[in-house]
Amino acid sequence: MLQVIDEIDDAVGALRLYYLGVAAEIGLLLAAGLGIGAIYAAIVAGAELPLILSAAIALSLTASLKIHRSRLPS
Repeated sequence: MLQVIDEIDDAVGALRLYYLGVAAEIGLLLAAGLGIGAIYAAIVAGAELPLILSAAIALSLTASLKIHRSRLPS
């Protein structure tokens, strides 16, 4: 009986980790989309260069987090 409960607990734990990974992936995609949208809006609105550069920095930070995460050992 304890073996069955342990297996169920392992399955629930694996699903929880999978959900957290999917949520992080979606968060990175949303942050990248927000950065691209901010750059586009700044250019269309005729914003000054520092505002455009700050949006580009936010986008590059998102990309660096994605690259760093992909290089971590599983």
